[in-house]
Amino acid sequence: MELNKVFIGRQPIINRNKKIFGYELLFRNNTAPGANVTNNIRATASVIVNALNNIGLKKLIGEKKGFINVDEEILESGMFDLLPKEHIVLEILETVELTSDVVELCTNIRRQGYRLALDDFIYNVPLSPIVGAANFIKIDLPMYDRQSLVRTVRHLREYPARLLAEKVETKEDFEYCYNLGFDFFQGYFFARPCVISAKSLSPAQLVLIELSRSLSREDEFSTIEGLFKKNPELNYKLLKFMNSAAFYTNEKITSVRQSIALLGYRNLQKWVTLLLFAGEGGDPKSSPLLERAALRGRIMEILAKKITGDPAFADSAFMAGALSLIGVLLQTSISDALAEFNLSQEINDALIHKAGFLGTLVLVTEMLEQENFGFIQEALREFSLTVDDLFLIERDAIIEYESYGNEEPRSPQTHSRALF
Repeated sequence: MELNKVFIGRQPIINRNKKIFGYELLFRNNTAPGANVTNNIRATASVIVNALNNIGLKKLIGEKKGFINVDEEILESGMFDLLPKEHIVLEILETVELTSDVVELCTNIRRQGYRLALDDFIYNVPLSPIVGAANFIKIDLPMYDRQSLVRTVRHLREYPARLLAEKVETKEDFEYCYNLGFDFFQGYFFARPCVISAKSLSPAQLVLIELSRSLSREDEFSTIEGLFKKNPELNYKLLKFMNSAAFYTNEKITSVRQSIALLGYRNLQKWVTLLLFAGEGGDPKSSPLLERAALRGRIMEILAKKITGDPAFADSAFMAGALSLIGVLLQTSISDALAEFNLSQEINDALIHKAGFLGTLVLVTEMLEQENFGFIQEALREFSLTVDDLFLIERDAIIEYESYGNEEPRSPQTHSRALF
C-alpha cells in the first residue's frame, strides 16, 4: 500500500552561549522551505499530530524545548493538554486578540505548568497584562529600528519574561542583540528551517468521525474497543502516541483494551479531534494489508481463547496478530517498527523471534495464508484442534470483519475454504 508522507519544519533557537536551547516547530505540507498557512487550527493540529504520532518528539527536539504556534481556538480547545508541558512552549500568534478573557485563559494555562511565548511582540503603551504571564517574548527584528528596539528592551526588562530575537540574519544583528541583553536568538544567521519527513498510516476519516461520536456519547467500552480492533491503522497510531513523550507509561501494553483504559475517554477524544483537525484520513479506501492485519488479530484472538480460555491472553493474541504486518505496512523491519511501541516482551518476542505460545499462533496464521496445512496440523495437534477447526475460526473472523460498517455483509460461503 502507498504510505502518506508527512512533514514538519524545525528551526533552532540559540542561547547566549551559542548552544541550542530549543526548536520552533513549523507547519509544512511538503519539502518546500516555506508554507502557506490558510487555517491556523489545522496547521497547529498537523504540527502536534506529526510531532506526537508520525515523527516523534524525541526525534524532533530530544530533551530541548519545542515552540509550537497556537491561536485562541487551540488555547480554548485544550488540545495542547496532550503535549508534555516540560518540553513544550505554547507560542501565542500575533493575530490573537488579547482580550481580558484570553489573558485570563493564558494565565490559567501558565498555572497548569505550561510555558508561554508571545510571537512577533509589538511594544505599545499601555502594555497588555499578557506580558506578565509570558515566559518568553519574541521580537521580530525587521519590525523595529535600533532606537525603538533599545526602548522596547529596556521596558520589557521590568518583567520576568526572557527575550528572544527573531529573524537574526547577520553577524551584526546577533552581536547587536547580544549586547542589548537578549537571552535567545533565532534566524538565518544560525540556521534556516529544515524539513523533516516520515511515512505514516492514516485511518479513514469516516472511522475517526464515528469514533469521535462514540466517545462524545460515552458509548460502551466494547464499542470503542471494537472500532480500534476493526481498524489496525488506528490501533498503530494509538500505540505510537502511548509511547510518545506526551503520554509515556512504564506499563507495558498487552492489549487494545489496556491502551484505551490508560488513556481514558477524555484524552482519547482530544487525540481523535486532533487527528480530524489535522486532516488525517483523507483517503477512506481500505487496504488489503490492513484487512489482513485485522483478520490475523481476530483469528489469533479466537484461537487463543479457544485454547486457553483466558480473555487477557486472547487480548494479547489479538494485539500480536494485528501488529504482525506492521513492518510490511511501514516498509521497514519488524524490530524497527515495534521499537516505536511500548509493548510487552511476550508480544515483541512473538513478532520478532516467533517465540513462545504467541509466536506459535503468529506462525499458524501466517501458514494459513500460505496454505501450509501440514505445519498447521502439527502445531494444532497438541491443543486437540484440527485444520478444519482453524478454517471455521477464519470464516467467523471474516464474517465479523465484513459485517462491520455494511448493512449487507457478503455471504459466508464467499470466504470459506473447502473443509477437509
